[in-house]
Amino acid sequence: MDKGITWTKGVFDSSYQIFSDGQICGNLIFETWNNHAFGIMSQKNYHFRCKGFSDISTTIYGDNNEELGTITFHLWQFRAIIALKNQTPFTWNYSNSWLSSWNLSNHHDTHMHFRASSGSGTVTGTNLDNELALIAGLYIKEFFSRILVAFIAFVAIMVAVRGI
Repeated sequence: MDKGITWTKGVFDSSYQIFSDGQICGNLIFETWNNHAFGIMSQKNYHFRCKGFSDISTTIYGDNNEELGTITFHLWQFRAIIALKNQTPFTWNYSNSWLSSWNLSNHHDTHMHFRASSGSGTVTGTNLDNELALIAGLYIKEFFSRILVAFIAFVAIMVAVRGI
């Protein structure tokens, strides 16, 4: 089924509101100092727990702490693999050099194309009813955005320290 989904996010905020046909249908809320997040879609709760710096992966849990899948990040390639229970794995990757457009696909029956611009965006494609894949696509985008901001801050600090 083809339909459009929109989302909004504050400029300095890591909370996403997801809309379908103008009605809010979900949220994705990140914790401030780590990459753990809590998502809600259609009265279902999802918890994203990042394992840490030595193991760059995130486990997705549902209600009752049931493990629903994992996300494995490939930092140097800016891509990720989402392995959800009983589903074909999804690949996630940026589709432009400005990092404002990305794709999520299982190369079978689900293909989602995300576009972002200054705190909002759209999701188009097929099988947008796969809510966990949709919310995982936004989670990965925010994960990479946070890594990029941390890297830029690190470089800025190193330049400032070297200049002293």
